[in-house]
Amino acid sequence: MIQNLFEVHEEVERRVERVPTGIIDDLIMGGIPKGSVVLLIGDPKSGKTTFISQFIHTQLTMGYSAIGILVDISRYEFVSNALDFGWDFMPYLEENFFVLDAYTQRLRGTPRFSFDEAVVTDITDTTQLIDAIKDVTLKILSEKNPPMITGVISSLTPIFFETDKKQIYKFLEDLKELAHRNKQVWLLEMNSGIEEPHVEMMVKAIVDGIIEMRLIEENMTLRRYLRVYGMRRTKHVLSWVPYEITESGIRLQV
Repeated sequence: MIQNLFEVHEEVERRVERVPTGIIDDLIMGGIPKGSVVLLIGDPKSGKTTFISQFIHTQLTMGYSAIGILVDISRYEFVSNALDFGWDFMPYLEENFFVLDAYTQRLRGTPRFSFDEAVVTDITDTTQLIDAIKDVTLKILSEKNPPMITGVISSLTPIFFETDKKQIYKFLEDLKELAHRNKQVWLLEMNSGIEEPHVEMMVKAIVDGIIEMRLIEENMTLRRYLRVYGMRRTKHVLSWVPYEITESGIRLQV
């Protein structure tokens, strides 16, 4: 009986539709299960923004649509940094890469550039944030042959600084419901060790999986490691895996 249940579980995992990341697919049976909100948490300078950029580039080259909510970085800087790795987002902007600017409005009061993308005027209003995501989702789904939708939030950390925690938990639950219903995959970036342990644990409990990135000093040298855990509907490697940031992006050393 136990053996039969194990076999059924394995068969279900094999049939799960997945979204390749271009980075950690060998650790998670080929990709993140569709309908997932995943927390990307780690040390500052561990490569989280590079991970997000590489993930988005992978989605766009596969013909998927991507929604990017930029909270801690300007659109210009995000696009410029990606070019350092050979990832050119310009041909995709407003075609299948939709940017929601939550950065320039927060820091300067007005958008720095006159782009046409949506501007999130107040990140403390998480209702406005989820409504903006829903609006872009509906816009994409209204296409004749709507593509798969993935999304990223460049950092949850500033939102935590400026927003009531209960509102953020509600936002995460709403985003998870949206992702599950539309089979979207979302990556949410967050610095580790910034929030109180119980807040960090609450976020981890809400999401569908965690990717953790670490920057550790070993033998007078800084080395990077990542691990995946708590990923629902898939087997995954739980051990720390070394990685490096090369001129073409993040590469696991396995």
